[in-house]
Amino acid sequence: MLRATQKMSGKYLDPTIALLLPPSLQRLAKLLYHSYLETNAQQARCPLGVAISPVSYRAGLIFSQQPVLLPGEFFVPIELIESKIY
Repeated sequence: MLRATQKMSGKYLDPTIALLLPPSLQRLAKLLYHSYLETNAQQARCPLGVAISPVSYRAGLIFSQQPVLLPGEFFVPIELIESKIY
């Protein structure tokens, strides 16, 4: 498994996001991130987080510094996905 070496400054790091997301959404964010790392191991571009909708379970990787989210979506930073919280 490939480990991400770049770390973000913690600008989006909000420890309460783990309390807001149900376990099923947490697993979905982690699964999407790890699937991306496994299929794109040769690319150096590391996502900054995952945008996820609790209504439709639609999720997408975010690569920009200032993510634009749809109403109701959550931004889950990579730091939280890689941490032991999930």
